Amino acid sequence: MSSCKHLSTSLMQLLLEAEVRQLTLGALQQFNLDVEECEQFARSGPVPGFQGDTLQLAFIDLRQLLDLFIQWDWSTYLADYGQPTCKYLRVNPTTALILLEKMKDTSRKNNVFAQFRKNERDKQKLIDTVAKQLRSLINSHHL
Repeated sequence: MSSCKHLSTSLMQLLLEAEVRQLTLGALQQFNLDVEECEQFARSGPVPGFQGDTLQLAFIDLRQLLDLFIQWDWSTYLADYGQPTCKYLRVNPTTALILLEKMKDTSRKNNVFAQFRKNERDKQKLIDTVAKQLRSLINSHHL
């Protein structure tokens, strides 16, 4: 269990470290494949002293975070935040904001002409709106 938890923590830190300044959805999708391999390993065989899916629980924080971003399920996250049965219970809004900001930087810096394309502008507006809502959520829970 400690090996799986260490791996999970290290992977999360990799996403959040300051030296990683930009993230794309494609990068998160590839990262997701790596986490799926870790989860597969955790499922692969019985480990004495652990029940069923116990080892997989080490990756639950990463799984929920990646699912939120890959499925772009912000309406569910924001509507259900703080409820004990919410789908993304393990996703900290500060963590989500850090990753979202890294994606926002990617949208702005990678393509000078992106601002002229409507779908890129719409995506940027959505990222800005979600970031604003996350900041509001963080501030309201830290008062």
